[in-house]
Amino acid sequence: MLQTYQTKLRRIQLNNGQCSESYLDVFGRFFGFLERRLFYLLYVKKQSAGSIKSNFCKIYQITSRQYNSIRIQLEGKISSVLEVRTLQIENLTQNIRDIQKTIQHKTSQKEKLWIKISHLKQNDSPFIKTSKKYKNIKFVLHQKKRKLRNVQQKLKKLESDEQAQIVRICFGSKKLFHQQFHLEENGLNNHEEWRIRWEKTRSSQFLVVGSKDESFGNQNCTYNGENEIRLRVANRFESEYGKYITFPQVTFPYGQEMMDLAKTSFIGYTKGGKKQKYFKSVTYRFIRKEKGWYLNATVDTEMPPVLTTGLGGYMGIDLNAGFLSICEVDRNGNPIKEWKLVVPMYDRHQHQVEAALQDAIKQVVEYAKKAGKHVVIEKLNFTKKKASLREESKKKARMLSGFAYSKFKRILESRAKKLGVGVKIVNPAYTSQIGQMKFMARYGLSSHASAACMIARKAFYFKMEKPKYDTVLQLPKKFDKEKSNFSKWVSITKSTKKNYLFHDKIEILKADI
Repeated sequence: MLQTYQTKLRRIQLNNGQCSESYLDVFGRFFGFLERRLFYLLYVKKQSAGSIKSNFCKIYQITSRQYNSIRIQLEGKISSVLEVRTLQIENLTQNIRDIQKTIQHKTSQKEKLWIKISHLKQNDSPFIKTSKKYKNIKFVLHQKKRKLRNVQQKLKKLESDEQAQIVRICFGSKKLFHQQFHLEENGLNNHEEWRIRWEKTRSSQFLVVGSKDESFGNQNCTYNGENEIRLRVANRFESEYGKYITFPQVTFPYGQEMMDLAKTSFIGYTKGGKKQKYFKSVTYRFIRKEKGWYLNATVDTEMPPVLTTGLGGYMGIDLNAGFLSICEVDRNGNPIKEWKLVVPMYDRHQHQVEAALQDAIKQVVEYAKKAGKHVVIEKLNFTKKKASLREESKKKARMLSGFAYSKFKRILESRAKKLGVGVKIVNPAYTSQIGQMKFMARYGLSSHASAACMIARKAFYFKMEKPKYDTVLQLPKKFDKEKSNFSKWVSITKSTKKNYLFHDKIEILKADI
């Protein structure tokens, strides 16, 4: 598993009278230029990476490994752009469907109101009230049609780029690029001040890729046994800065043990069967921030084996807006403990939400390790939901946008791997509905804890639960008991959502014994 550890680099005085940060600034600027130049050659001129490598290294006086670092960083950015474009196309396509559906609904409302207005007397109170509604719907309909046209144009442009294999990327970010047109709003005095910020951002980092067959896992940037970082200087800057720049006494606040292990070699075998000394590959990324240059070291670390099982039960986690509901079940699927962990999500920065998630997940995973049980979560994808947020109510839009499902899953799996806890992902179909109707009143659970209980039970691969026919809730009028249990839950869920508000349904189910 790849792990990244960060440390701050101290400013070192060089023999030529300059400081180490001077070279990092110069090479960061040079690296950014080469990255943009390589993008032009590979993705605008459509030349192959292999054909230009030798000439590129010769012209710009860099080593082959430095060229590979530039290419790998560029490919990572391009891969991200292409992935985002695919996601944008899916979102826009779904958004168009939702807007068209809204337009159709508003058009129907408009026509009905027009018929109603035509039968009312002018200047009467009902006429004035209905006319106001009609004007509001007409305005909303006009805005929705404008939005539909804009979204369709965006989709057409993205699909055209995808078909023509055109890659568009803004080095330095579009947000910063557009700040030059709004200087005062962004705290800038003039265009030259923006340009300085723009160039600084585009040269704020560079990558040094490692390999397991190189000394200490990276021949251009080595972290040796004396805790020294030795950085290879690009050929064109050797006359000014020397061949290497050394940063002494570099330690990592977190992950020092892993970095020390990466210094030790091991014996492996080549493809031809010969013995050879290898190291763990270490890739370094130099990043400039407000307080100076930082170093990120990425190394492949060995994770402990999975120490938990599902023989004694599972722990189900239900992620909600603002909290986690956890329910622990025994080997028969019966709940034995449930609790809630608050995770504030509203009116918070994404880093604050992530920190709160990490704290809550850490508690759950550590408890799961002590209990010796796997953790179970739902396989949720809110891509389509988020694409249609603008067509939903404000309350629902806020709830969905506050859910960090992908981040939650990533943090949980990472933490579980480090502690040797197994994670199972189950189908989320009707977990809340089944949990509330079958287990909430029976075991005295909360509505969300009953959903977490059902999530944990799904890890056992039990048969689909049979609906409770003697419930105090009103069952659908057209309810066929001969259908499969899955079909029955589909009908029940649609019926309850149509006839009951969430809190009203929960209050009724509390008496459902």
